Amino acid sequence: MRGSYSTLETRALRPLRALLARILIPIVWLLVKLRVPPNAVSLSQIPVGIVAAALVAYSPRVSFLLFVFAVVFDGIDGALARRLGKESNHGALVDQVSDHAREIAMIAGLAFSGALNGGLAAAYAFSHPLSNFMLYLGSAKLVRAPFAVKTWMSFYPFLFLYLWFEINYLDLAAGISVGAMVIVSFWLLWSLRNRM
Repeated sequence: MRGSYSTLETRALRPLRALLARILIPIVWLLVKLRVPPNAVSLSQIPVGIVAAALVAYSPRVSFLLFVFAVVFDGIDGALARRLGKESNHGALVDQVSDHAREIAMIAGLAFSGALNGGLAAAYAFSHPLSNFMLYLGSAKLVRAPFAVKTWMSFYPFLFLYLWFEINYLDLAAGISVGAMVIVSFWLLWSLRNRM
């Protein structure tokens, strides 16, 4: 599995992807029958993510459910591409851009609603794509980070706590996520210095 993954994340995601692929078989089958392209599924995360972000202040539980729905699209697009034999570098790029747009829209919605410090939101919006780019570059140059703290590990549990129960540790979670993403980015930059 190439891409923007650490060694630990690759090991963790392999069985999770297999389980998700089995669960999503009916949805993938329906999308195959409807001839929906994988990139359309990837891109659909963006408007769903924007609506989820816009609802943070007004209907946090609906916002969370929409966000989860958009994250599920992220699993469906890859499963659909594999089913159709249409895996490609272009599709992987569309998937990454869509993921980042969804993620950054939610961060903006949290900051706009006052739930997340604006400076931390900006740092998060910068470090998230940087970290994924560095992980991808490391993977392409055969330098894998042994561990990377991704947002689904460090931020999403706190996002759930806030949007579902109004328990706000988002600044702490964003600070940890930003710090971890910056550390991994610099570690990879240092490790790649002789391979460029």
